[in-house]
Amino acid sequence: MLNRRGVSRVVLFISVLLVVLLGAGLSYAGSKIEEGRKIATTRKLGNCVSCHFLPNIESPGNAGPNLVESMKNYTEADRDIVRQWIEDPRKFNPDTLMPPFGANKILTEEQIDAVVDYLYSLKGGK
Repeated sequence: MLNRRGVSRVVLFISVLLVVLLGAGLSYAGSKIEEGRKIATTRKLGNCVSCHFLPNIESPGNAGPNLVESMKNYTEADRDIVRQWIEDPRKFNPDTLMPPFGANKILTEEQIDAVVDYLYSLKGGK
């Protein structure tokens, strides 16, 4: 049986462990968002900016919808729909000019997930 001092040490250990784990999780989420931003804004990767408005980009495209405004229409429950749009937009619009980033293996599943995380970050954490 633990005495009072032993209990205090266990509580302290668990508290420190939780802080470390939560910090690592937040850092991982932030790095995925940053990776998604790079993919969306880099011309050799996702190149979303060639057709879509994204914040802090010089000369964004306007052939496709403004992604900041578009994301206002999606909730966290719609995450799979947003992912499918990137993966193969022909499912929603057979005449789209948007390339099927997943179906044509332009981006990996992990890269698409990162772009989705980035797009959701445009909502301001809502």
